Amino acid sequence: MWHSLRHWHSAFEPDRSDSEYEVNMLAIYAWAVGFICTVWILYWTLKHVVPVRLVLRGALASDAYFLFDGSRLVKASRTGRQLLTATENGVKDWAGFHACFGSRFGKLPQISPDVATHKDAVLKSADGAILRLQAVGRYLRMTLVEADDDANCFAAHRLFLITKQMSQLHNMCHNLPYVIWQTTAEGGLIWQNQAYLSLRDDVGGHTAHSLFDLILSKDQTTVKNRQSLHLSFQKKTNWYDIISIWSQNVWTHSAVNINEIIKAETAQRNFVQTLGKTFAEMSIGLAVFDQNHRLVLFNPALIDLTSLGAGFLSERPILTHFFNQLRENRIIPEPRNSTAWCQQLKELVSRSNEGAYCATWMLPNGLTYRVRGRPHPNGALAFLFENISAEISLTRKFRTKLDGLGTIIQNLEPALIVFDSLGQIRLSNQAYAALWADTEAAATNVQGRSIIEVSRSWQATCQPTPVWGDLRDYAITLEGRDRWTALVTRESGDTLHCAISPLPDNGTMVCFQVSGTSQM
Repeated sequence: MWHSLRHWHSAFEPDRSDSEYEVNMLAIYAWAVGFICTVWILYWTLKHVVPVRLVLRGALASDAYFLFDGSRLVKASRTGRQLLTATENGVKDWAGFHACFGSRFGKLPQISPDVATHKDAVLKSADGAILRLQAVGRYLRMTLVEADDDANCFAAHRLFLITKQMSQLHNMCHNLPYVIWQTTAEGGLIWQNQAYLSLRDDVGGHTAHSLFDLILSKDQTTVKNRQSLHLSFQKKTNWYDIISIWSQNVWTHSAVNINEIIKAETAQRNFVQTLGKTFAEMSIGLAVFDQNHRLVLFNPALIDLTSLGAGFLSERPILTHFFNQLRENRIIPEPRNSTAWCQQLKELVSRSNEGAYCATWMLPNGLTYRVRGRPHPNGALAFLFENISAEISLTRKFRTKLDGLGTIIQNLEPALIVFDSLGQIRLSNQAYAALWADTEAAATNVQGRSIIEVSRSWQATCQPTPVWGDLRDYAITLEGRDRWTALVTRESGDTLHCAISPLPDNGTMVCFQVSGTSQM
């Protein structure tokens, strides 16, 4: 071709000018480029378009067919596209095609078949439809043919999927371990699962009505019941929670065995009753508030201690109302003003939540209460009110007696010093401090010092004697102790009469008196 062009060009060249020559050359080149493009377009059309049309030749417009190039979907009929677009995410490849038709045709490969090695095949479904797999060149053609030639492919496929889904749901409900059944508005049985049939056999007898005598109302779409059922053959009673749903003129019921829940609730009630009886015998007032700070439990002692009526407490007041009423009854230390009271109440709740609230209330009527706040699980709070007036009175009397005895001991003429069971000094009197010139004893009552330390100071001012060693051993001995006496001579020449006596708590009392004074 290029040789002919050149020959044609040479024939005219002598008669053309240079400009005409250039124009002719450009025209020739343009013609050549156009010719090459035309050839390429024809080649691509023959390779891609014509084979597809050949593959689809003879297909009817109502047929459901699909054409795959490898795993890629390249074409589908209108009916085929309608089937694919009905899926949730549409279909663009073999994986989506398998998701759409795999449940209907169980032998459909999950991976796109290799056209080079694949043989034509026909897959059958349970409803009689077939799916033809045909390799045509590099393409794989899938054709769906329904059992009924006049059937609509889309409708038939959707019907199959819905029927299969309903069958699966039916089998699932039938084999569930929960008792499920359906009744008419009049109570007649429509359907029941295997668990219901087994329960009916355990109860004994067959009836056209429900095993349970349910209270149902059409005004409600969902009704809950709790009932017991006696099992004749097993000679026991089961408890069930039953949920009934009214839909499409049918009651659907579901019963769940709650024997363990009933046992737990019974045990809880018995435990609460036991606690209630125990709390009723307590002399300490108890008030328990739930996580919403509402009173949920109290005992009779609380009524006696707080003067709050049983009616008021039975109304389950909130915590702030409870303490405000205590303030009105003057069963709480009166704050300076309302602001101080609010702050006091806030601090009381806060410290109780931390488990750190413990206070002694000195009431205007002369009584003394110890009040403790304790946190409980789930944000609950418990308050304990205890009348400790007798304890406080006894403590005061005892302290008064101790103070009186202390004054007597301090004014006694003999020098006295008392040690505890470990040999630590418990107390001494003024005569002791004067006798031994013990300035520390006079200042601190010598508490905290040991018998070893003070006996060595005595020994340093006296002539040698085994008395001090015997005294040290005696003070830390717990058994076989009797009162004994001894004489020691001081460096100054004075003679001391020492009397060592055991005390009831395994302590030791030592009494010093200069000889020549009155007898001890």
